[in-house]
Amino acid sequence: MLKNQIGWDLDKEGDDSRLFVLDSQIGWDLDELIALWVAARIIRRLIVITSDETRGRRAGLARLVLDLLGRPEVPVAAGSELADSDTRFLFADYPLPRIPGPHSDAVDIVATSAEHAPVTVIGLGAFTNIAALLYRHPHLSETIDLVLQGGWLDHYRKMPRASHNLHIDQVAAGVALRMAHRPRLLLSTHTNHPRLRVTPDSPLVDWFHTTDTPFAQLAELYCDHWFARHPDGSWQADSVAVAVAVGARVAEFVTEPILVGPDARLHRNPAGRPLTVTTSIDYAAFAAWLSRIIPEIRLQQAINLDTGDDDQ
Repeated sequence: MLKNQIGWDLDKEGDDSRLFVLDSQIGWDLDELIALWVAARIIRRLIVITSDETRGRRAGLARLVLDLLGRPEVPVAAGSELADSDTRFLFADYPLPRIPGPHSDAVDIVATSAEHAPVTVIGLGAFTNIAALLYRHPHLSETIDLVLQGGWLDHYRKMPRASHNLHIDQVAAGVALRMAHRPRLLLSTHTNHPRLRVTPDSPLVDWFHTTDTPFAQLAELYCDHWFARHPDGSWQADSVAVAVAVGARVAEFVTEPILVGPDARLHRNPAGRPLTVTTSIDYAAFAAWLSRIIPEIRLQQAINLDTGDDDQ
């Protein structure tokens, strides 16, 4: 059985024949790091590509994290770049390994993989790679399973704009949501919740500060960088997306007609196209799932989750 450096037996989550592609914006929000940690622990057939790339440095950071987690066999490819991506990268001065090959390889890697195995793409950043994949290989629209984090319908902490992943590349978000066949959207309406929040005084952050492993030391630095800019915390939306992608029953969905605006905001409208979106997250179920995946840090307490009957 495959193990990582700290001795964790990789779970058999879902179908071992399925390939999972984690489309990550690692190097920005702390939840990207935790989601990669979770994915590396439970997904046997994993590829990591990066969105909102900045000269290959996000891919280098993903490579470093995977190596520290004992997953050197997981391929990493640098994906799409955006004009202002440097403003959303926390490790500009950190020595990172270089990823060989041109940055445009990411979409081709996913497309080639999808011709030979069922593929689930877990979109945790800008939708740029996904839009390029569907535009260049439209026949894959019906065969690739898409789990996307982002978007809101009822409420969000920044009501005048789309949530982060859709906002930073609004055109790509519009293209991807119009071309994809029934993508599942984990809405920020439901992930922007206090029971998913990590703060500077959370036990998880304390565990990073007091655990003497190379990964924990890197995570400690990550926390320091992130909380210096965002002391209010980090909402663990991306790990919920990973849970949904591997089949954990942590969220409820409904399919309804939704219009995508020019600014990538979502609106219920009978003239819209059918999109499958969350109606709720079972925070207690997610806590139990995540605590099983990463038991040594008691994540139920670490991210302020409990098994109470709070509203979902």
